[in-house]
Amino acid sequence: MAVTGNSYVMQKLTMLKTIASPSQILLFLVFLFFAQGLYGQVKSESDTIKIKEVVITRKQISSEQPGFKFFSIDSSGLYSYDHFFLNDLLRDATPLFIKEYGTGLTSTASFRGTSAGQTKVTWNGININDPMLGQTDFSLVPSGMIDNVMVSFGGASMDLGTGAIGGIINLGNEPSWKKETLIYAAPGAGSFGRYTGLVKVSTGSSRFQSVTKAWLNTAENDFRFLNTEATSPQWSNREHNQLSQKSFMQELYFRKSKNVLSARFWYQSASRNLPGSILWGYSGEKQSDESFRSLISYDGVAGNVEFFSSSAFLMSNMLYSSYFDTTGARNSVRSVIRRDGMTMKIGDYTDLKVVINEELHFARSDYYQDDEMQYTGSLTLSAERKKGKWFGAAILMRETLDGLKFLAPDFSAGCEIRTIPGEEHYLKLNISRNSKIPSFNDRFWNPGGNSELENEYAYSFEAGYKLDHNTGSSLSFGSEINYFNNYIRNMIQWYPQTEFIWVTGNIGKANTSGIEASASLKYNPGRFSLNLNTGYSYTRAKDIASEETSLNQMIYIPEHKANGTMQVSYRNFYSSWITNVTGRTYTTSDNSTYLDKYLINSLSCGFKLNISEHTADLRLKVENIFNKAYQTIAYYPQPGRTYFLVLSFRFKA
Repeated sequence: MAVTGNSYVMQKLTMLKTIASPSQILLFLVFLFFAQGLYGQVKSESDTIKIKEVVITRKQISSEQPGFKFFSIDSSGLYSYDHFFLNDLLRDATPLFIKEYGTGLTSTASFRGTSAGQTKVTWNGININDPMLGQTDFSLVPSGMIDNVMVSFGGASMDLGTGAIGGIINLGNEPSWKKETLIYAAPGAGSFGRYTGLVKVSTGSSRFQSVTKAWLNTAENDFRFLNTEATSPQWSNREHNQLSQKSFMQELYFRKSKNVLSARFWYQSASRNLPGSILWGYSGEKQSDESFRSLISYDGVAGNVEFFSSSAFLMSNMLYSSYFDTTGARNSVRSVIRRDGMTMKIGDYTDLKVVINEELHFARSDYYQDDEMQYTGSLTLSAERKKGKWFGAAILMRETLDGLKFLAPDFSAGCEIRTIPGEEHYLKLNISRNSKIPSFNDRFWNPGGNSELENEYAYSFEAGYKLDHNTGSSLSFGSEINYFNNYIRNMIQWYPQTEFIWVTGNIGKANTSGIEASASLKYNPGRFSLNLNTGYSYTRAKDIASEETSLNQMIYIPEHKANGTMQVSYRNFYSSWITNVTGRTYTTSDNSTYLDKYLINSLSCGFKLNISEHTADLRLKVENIFNKAYQTIAYYPQPGRTYFLVLSFRFKA
């Protein structure tokens, strides 16, 4: 069966442990990619006729499927966050709950009451979750490296990959295909010794594009906070919280007719002190992270068939040390990922899609007894039908191979029906079954790992209503409301075996349910524009593994969360007000202790000056305007009022 892997490819994977230099890595990737069929030999069509330009994008990155919920953020939404991190963007723009240890420290996301390990992050369709932890640290992902973000909730995530019971966050990069050279340079400075620099250079034509991005960030992060654990509450400075980060990305795109070949390379490094909780204090903890991601893709069209093929090589290294472990602990992962597929049009309304995904990971850790390897393959078949503008349906089936074991098949099905003729009013329904493969740490950590772990799985249901309405040419509004329910089983949890040793097992069960609602309004009569966006989520998450906890809210999942943004612009001036509300968050399973609810307000404003084809932009962002003292994780304080100033220049050569 195709999911068991290509023997030719498997032979090449034995080379991985000896790869040492960037040139060898690049040669390996090119050789691996071109071992497949030469789709470039498909006869191309003439492009000499002047027609409206159509941008070819990655075919495996789905647009909205009928019946499912998606949330997208384009380049204009990312612009004001280009000096910040993915967790900052998601906290302000989505209903996700972002759990943060503090500025510059580990940050993860929770979809609809699920865990960070049940959230997957992909880069142009390729899984970039850390195979050892099974999750992604959003504080290591600068928003300035990304062109767009697609958030897929629940069963909607299955079009991209497995293991995302909560959902998938896809980070996309796309070319403009314009014949021009643009240079964007933006230094920034802010509170608590923070300095940043971002440079982007794009150049090319309708056939070739090159995009280069470089980003630097350093910070002391010595903010003041209210220490409630002192003998008497007092204001203190956060110490031992320094951070240094670098990121570089190179993108290359080649287009001929309807065929696109792309190559993307992304290097990142970070070095940070870990200040510890205010309860226990600093213990000399330091961590350095380094990663290299490379992706070569081919997208094309032949008749009524669209196809794509991607080959990725990923590597990451982490070094951790403390007063108790001065020599440090080292972790390293090497991964090869293949993703191939095709979409065939059947008539005017139906698309059939086939996707084969293979992932091979090698991990080495001082906390493992041996070097470990993990292989996962999947075969996905899906069909989508859109009949005119009143009905749409999608169905998907997936078989997954975990090592040498086939898992129970996963599936998803959704449909939407227009309820008012001629209006964008839709009733949406979907149901799905999704699985999560155990991480390396769950299986191989010594002591406590369990190589016999089963996969987690969940049955999910969602129903919702969505509308978009235009009133004249200058006013539009939209809203969406969704009810969701997840039944999660075989949850992997760590529990104490002895006083000093914790072990892992499939002992967890959880039911999560709730409501998500959003509304938006856009008013743009001319030089003035007003955008309003609001969102609210209610999440009830219950751990039903024991009677003692079955009625309680699960820890670090607030029942109530809301956000709102008001953006105003007039001529060259623009401003936005952002409000985030987070309800009470419990920190113990018996709900006896909790973090208080909090409301955070932020303001950003700026002024653009256009000179010929060049632009200068000065913008200021003030976070936590009212200096609210709060925590999202117990004993890890968040900063108070924070200022950040950016002066950017955009030159057109």
